[in-house]
Order: sequence, then C-alpha cells, then structure tokens
Amino acid sequence: MNTMKTNLKNEEVEKVLYNIDMNNGFVNFGAMANPNYNALVPEQLKLIKKMKNEKGIVDFILEGHDKDALEFETYPEHCVLGDKEADLIPQLITEQNELNTYTFYKNCINGMLNLDVQEQIRKLKNVKEIIYSGVCADLCVMDFARTNARFLDQINKKVKLFAVKSTIDTFDAPSHSREEWLEIAYKVMSQAGIEIVENVEHLEEREKELGLYLR
Repeated sequence: MNTMKTNLKNEEVEKVLYNIDMNNGFVNFGAMANPNYNALVPEQLKLIKKMKNEKGIVDFILEGHDKDALEFETYPEHCVLGDKEADLIPQLITEQNELNTYTFYKNCINGMLNLDVQEQIRKLKNVKEIIYSGVCADLCVMDFARTNARFLDQINKKVKLFAVKSTIDTFDAPSHSREEWLEIAYKVMSQAGIEIVENVEHLEEREKELGLYLR
C-alpha cells in the first residue's frame, strides 16, 4: 500500500470511494487494454472531487502482478509491477497524489483479498457510505464489491453501498457481450445489497434522501 498525505483522522472519515483497475494496461495499451474505458474518466473525476468535499477518502485499487502470477494461466500477461501497464492512467495520476488518497495493488482479480484494504476498513470507525467505480464490471468490480459487502458483515459494520453505472464498464469480445455482462454484474451486486445508481447526480439524490449528503 502506498499511503499519501492525509488531513482526516480515521474517525473523521465518513465515505470511501473505491476506483478499481483504471490501470494503463486495462485502458491504454497492452493485451487487455480497452480504450473505450477513457469515456469513464469525467464521471470518475466528479466522484473523486466529491469525496474530497465530503469527509471522504479515495482508494485506487490497481492490478500489480508478480511476474509469475498464476492469473497469467487464465489471462494474457498484463499489469506487472514495475511496468507502465501497472500505472494509473494519466488522467487520474494527479489525483493519486492528493490528500486522503491511497493506492493498493493486487495480484488477482479480487482486490478485497489485499490484507491492507481489509485493515483500512476495519480502522474507519465512522464510515457510513462506500461507492464502487471502475472496470471490469463483471470481474474485478463485481468481485471486489461483493467481497467488500460480506467483509463488512463479518466485522459488523453497517454501511450504505452504491455502484455508479456512469463510472463502471466492461468489454465486448466474441464470447463476452458487454451489454449482457453489465446486466449480470449489476444484478449480482444488487443481490449483494449494493444499490445501483445511474450517475453522480442520481447518487446525490439518494444521499439526500438517506441523510448522507454532506455538503
């Protein structure tokens, strides 16, 4: 975990935004890249700036594989630690160095298996809201969100969970329909107790209704 400067104490944090897998290797270049994901950046930046104004922190959850990662038996080699593919995309890189921002690397699809991620959420005693964004919807985002929801159950922490559709996407391939798998991902996340909202404006409407809007 790379911990950046913070001006919020753990007990002051009320919101967490998880931005998942916006690596160069998934967006800009490499065997797994999908340049269409660049279209998510404006809405993701809205969410990031929102967190900065609302006692929130931003966690970048990035793939950072060992060179001999077992995942490479299933997927092409990608996002090896030390390679540019493992870096956050340029449009978000300045945000990575801002206050109340953290970066976690993972060696598998599910970033919630990173023990530092688990330890961080344990320490946030007063967190009330968690938001998920990133790629791919039906793989890394869905696995992370579901495990995060169950981990919160395990530690008896009641938190409102949102996935924001305008900040999440997946890919089209011959055996992988983007539209179909997006629908599956949102259904699975919804069944896990995660509320699906269309965009940042819809999120803020729901926050106001639930007393979670902090501006």
